[in-house]
Amino acid sequence: LACLALKIRVEEFAIGFGKALKQWKGKTGTLYSLRAIPLGGFVEPAGQAYSRETEVKDQGEFAAKPWWKRSIMVAAGAGMNYVLAFVIFFFVVLMMGLPVSDPKAIPPRVGEVIAGYPAAQAGLTKGDLILSVNQTPVADWQQLIEAITAAADAPQGANVQYQRGEEVFSAQMPVTADKKLGVALEPVYQKTGVFNALKVAAHQCYYWTALSLKTITEKLIARQAPDVAGPIGIFEIVGKGVHSGAADYFFLIGLISVAIGMFNLFPIPILDGGHIVFFIIEGIRGKRAKEKTLYRASSVGLALILMLVVYATYSDIARLTKRNAAPPAAEQTAAQAGK
Repeated sequence: LACLALKIRVEEFAIGFGKALKQWKGKTGTLYSLRAIPLGGFVEPAGQAYSRETEVKDQGEFAAKPWWKRSIMVAAGAGMNYVLAFVIFFFVVLMMGLPVSDPKAIPPRVGEVIAGYPAAQAGLTKGDLILSVNQTPVADWQQLIEAITAAADAPQGANVQYQRGEEVFSAQMPVTADKKLGVALEPVYQKTGVFNALKVAAHQCYYWTALSLKTITEKLIARQAPDVAGPIGIFEIVGKGVHSGAADYFFLIGLISVAIGMFNLFPIPILDGGHIVFFIIEGIRGKRAKEKTLYRASSVGLALILMLVVYATYSDIARLTKRNAAPPAAEQTAAQAGK
């Protein structure tokens, strides 16, 4: 779309990568192709993209365009990641609604049970509706929190009465020192309108980008290694999203799309952001970078990306190893979300 708007001739438009499964020519001469690996795709503009040092006569080539048009075309790839994320967030919010944040409006139904905590040891499971704690009726999540806090001071701990299906059970369990049973609430959603869903979707794209950049900046200033997920970590996260339900899965895809778009705009040679930096420098200097300079910068950028992938994969393996070695310690942080 960017090439069409900027009058850049496109040699190939591909959905996916790898071996071409089907190809056909369009009216404008563009080769359209479906490829074997259905992960993203690519647009191949006419001519050498970034290494032209001489005057380009064919005005349909990418290198013939002024620096700002080339910047727009390159940024469009990352921009489409944000468009995809926006569309996903919009439909998730429109279909599911917005989560209710007032604990007084949320029924005391168990959404998650944290392994190693009293609730899990007592046999509570997802979907159980807690009726009372130490004979004190609870009608919402706020009352449940208050009842568990009071039970922490009781010598016998907490006697929890709960309903599962049509049956009612009771379980005696201790309360941890931090006044928790190890259960998280089941979220409740409230339907919202189209305009509010559009607003929330846009805010999600902004929020996750700003939060990521802030976190990375703080880590770098503090000289700490940033928390990153490699292929193993992403595979694990997506797997959890699949099992959590369609809404969580698609929301996760939206988050990944935001991350990809943001990452591609980083000013690292070989990424879209790195190319844009060279184009801006070209606009300031009035002449293009030499082919040798671009080649060296791309080599450095590729080395940085490979180092990042190795580090992320190492972090994934270390995280999994640590979790398997000491599960209670690894689950301590996750358990802070629920009482």
